[in-house]
Amino acid sequence: MSVNNNYRFVLRGGQKYINLPLEIKWDFSGRDDDIEQYEKGVLLDVIGSPLPFEINQYSHKEYGQNNFTAINYKFYFYDSIIPVTATTIANSNLWINSYLFNNAIPSGFSATDVYYYRKPFTNSFFKLDFYDTPNTVNQRNFFTVILPVQQGETQTVSISPLIPPVQIRKPSMVLDFVKDKEGFFIYWLRKPDVVSLDTFYMSAKFFDAKNGVFVRMMNTPQSDLSNKFTFDNSQYFYYKVKLNYETKRYEVFDSSNVRVGKGITDPINWYEYINS
Repeated sequence: MSVNNNYRFVLRGGQKYINLPLEIKWDFSGRDDDIEQYEKGVLLDVIGSPLPFEINQYSHKEYGQNNFTAINYKFYFYDSIIPVTATTIANSNLWINSYLFNNAIPSGFSATDVYYYRKPFTNSFFKLDFYDTPNTVNQRNFFTVILPVQQGETQTVSISPLIPPVQIRKPSMVLDFVKDKEGFFIYWLRKPDVVSLDTFYMSAKFFDAKNGVFVRMMNTPQSDLSNKFTFDNSQYFYYKVKLNYETKRYEVFDSSNVRVGKGITDPINWYEYINS
């Protein structure tokens, strides 16, 4: 038995034509979209997915009953009246908190250099490097903080017998949200997704633009060491810095894991290292 569908079309006056809807499948339909998706997949395989490299500003963690935030750095230069090999604990006062270390070789800056902000002085700076480990064999420097010499506390000196004593800068810097604040903030990743680090080891150098050299600093004067040149570098050349990703604060600790840098009475001390 066969079944036939019979249709009867009545065509009245006017143009005579019939629209019949027919399904048409195109084998190449959407191929361009597929190629575009494939290209995106290949690019993701090659360069990877986007990572969160946003930077955040970290400030010094509060301390004390009044929630002070200032951090204090003190830098001491060796005024070499005697060779460092001859120093004992009693000679720690030969490291002075001043740019006027005139007995050193090479000598420091003159009072007029500092007072008139001459270029050999103003082009100098302190350089704080932050590493992932104090082990010099495999450490990596992740970021650097620069402390300019144009900021800091002052000392009274005489630059001429014809004029009254004047105030000049000295390498003692109390940094905070206001006034001297260059180097107060640390800028680091907002989240630990890219580099999972919250502990860094901070070293210090002073660039002496007068003599064109970097001067390395340590956290203890060599006069306090029995052996002036052979010691544990990881203990004497670094302070530990811990970041908190949640509070956006940081703290600084000495080699005994005691927090330091809390204001004027508890500074982070750096002493010039004499290597010969």
